[in-house]
Amino acid sequence: MSTTRVPRHADVRKLAAAGLCLAGSIPIAQLGRLCAELLSSTGDVAVELQFGVDDEGLRVIEGNAEASLSCTCQRCLGEMCLVVQARINLAMVRDEAQLAALPTRIDGLVVGDEPADLYGIVEDELLLALPFAPRHADEQCSMAVEPVAALAGDAGGERVKPFAEALELYKLDRS
Repeated sequence: MSTTRVPRHADVRKLAAAGLCLAGSIPIAQLGRLCAELLSSTGDVAVELQFGVDDEGLRVIEGNAEASLSCTCQRCLGEMCLVVQARINLAMVRDEAQLAALPTRIDGLVVGDEPADLYGIVEDELLLALPFAPRHADEQCSMAVEPVAALAGDAGGERVKPFAEALELYKLDRS
């Protein structure tokens, strides 16, 4: 992983005009909203951001971010390491009107005259890439997952009737 740190703020318009690429890392601990979803805030996010102008004249940010995140498996509630990869493809616009006019193939980012928060951009994309309910792979999870057929009983054998005894008790009570 690169030891070069991506700057927190940058003038993305100038970077796009120059066609520059930023590659490096961002400490996970600096991404507060992401840390709220994790068990540990150690480690770094590997980031590569290419700034430029596309064929339609839009100033764009393209790239990717990747991180190994420590989170809770929602099946067994144990700790797990989740590798998250986020693809970044954003067009920079000045206002909401330009944002509404963007083609549907690209998401927009409203940037003013102030330098943009690169950490926030990467954090947003990582949050969107997180699964709703992270889980270990079936073979790695401590909770055994039984196939549905095993729960239904063997089709060739005697049918299991879990409430048959309750019916007998009900009949005795009525007598």
